Amino acid sequence: MSHILRERRLHFAKVQIKAGVLALFAVAMQTIAIFAPLGFDDTPKRLLFDLSYLLLILFIILNLPRPGLVIIGIGLLLNFLPIVANGGLMPVTAENLARVDLLHRIDGRAEGDAIPYTKNVLKAKDDIHFYELSDRIVWDNPVFFRLFSIGDVVIAGGLAITIGDLFLPRVQRVNRGTARRSRANP
Repeated sequence: MSHILRERRLHFAKVQIKAGVLALFAVAMQTIAIFAPLGFDDTPKRLLFDLSYLLLILFIILNLPRPGLVIIGIGLLLNFLPIVANGGLMPVTAENLARVDLLHRIDGRAEGDAIPYTKNVLKAKDDIHFYELSDRIVWDNPVFFRLFSIGDVVIAGGLAITIGDLFLPRVQRVNRGTARRSRANP
């Protein structure tokens, strides 16, 4: 009767991301939409955001086996729904901006106007489709991400899981042969 000795070794998972350039291109599109001067009309900004989300969703579909990316995909869909339903940008209310002391960003803006240097559009709460999914969660901190959506929270969780999946070592069993030899066969 032979027993097999098993040893546990740590190894890092092989990183296999398909079509990563799609995600990079989509993030670049969002950066351009937020920071580049695209003229007086906010239509190009809205179009860039919608197209960037479609590219990100395609990237997620191409990488579905990864659990963290599936979670990111759910977060993207939670954000995409209010963005599309509200004209191509994430809706936010003046009341929520006031809760984090950001009313200065909407000086001179009317309802339906894009807010400069953000992905948001100013809307009254009653005019927001899918208000519960809009940027309404407040985290009062002096640095960044002071107003965000439930989709953003889900995306952050998916990113944490993805980074852990890619970079944390895993235990792997390795066979080392027979542990004892039979007395009949020394």
